[in-house]
Amino acid sequence: MDTSSRFETGSKIPVIQVGDTFELPQDRDAGDDAAVVALCLSLLAAGVYCLLTGFGARNGLGFAASWRRLPAATVTGPLLGGLFGLGLLAALVCAMVL
Repeated sequence: MDTSSRFETGSKIPVIQVGDTFELPQDRDAGDDAAVVALCLSLLAAGVYCLLTGFGARNGLGFAASWRRLPAATVTGPLLGGLFGLGLLAALVCAMVL
């Protein structure tokens, strides 16, 4: 096994199977996991928007018309928009920086 750490010959080391390879726990890239979670946050916001407005239904309203039909639009609009934007921004930052 090729690692970024040095171990003595014959010593037991903890490994995690990732696909067809094995990695040390500290070798895993935490940024990728955080990016996936952040992207799921934005997808959750998009799903809630679709459920609240019916956007995406067959022969349904367009995005702008659906946005105007949001219940309690002064609260849910900025909340869902902010959640979606925050999720995308966090996913981008995690994927690029971490």
